[in-house]
Amino acid sequence: MNKNNRNEEQIDEILNSLDGVKRAEAPPFFYARLQNKLLPRQRSSMVVLLGYLGNPAFALASLTFFVLLNVYAITSMESTYKHADTIQTTTSPSLQTFAEEYDLSVSTLYNESKNK
Repeated sequence: MNKNNRNEEQIDEILNSLDGVKRAEAPPFFYARLQNKLLPRQRSSMVVLLGYLGNPAFALASLTFFVLLNVYAITSMESTYKHADTIQTTTSPSLQTFAEEYDLSVSTLYNESKNK
C-alpha cells in the first residue's frame, strides 16, 4: 500500500503542477510573419538583376567581354592612327601647295624643311 500511496502522491503532484500554467500567447504580428515566410515571394526585377550580377559565372563573362572590347578598341585606334599618319604624309605636300596658292601659309620662326 505504501507503493500505491506514493504513486498517487506523484500523480497528484504532477496534476497540481499544471495549475499555474497559462495559455501561451504568440508575439505580435506572428501570423503575418509566418504567412510571409511560407508564401512564395514575388521578387522585383531589380532584385533578380542583382542576383544575376552576383553570380560568379556572369561576372566572369562580363569581365571577359569588356577586356576583349578594350583590346579591340585599342588595336583599332592604333590602326586608325597609323592610317592617318600615312594619309597625312602623302597629302601634306598637296595641302602645302593649296595653302601657297591661296596665300594661306603661316610664317614661323623655325625652319620646316627637313635636312637629310
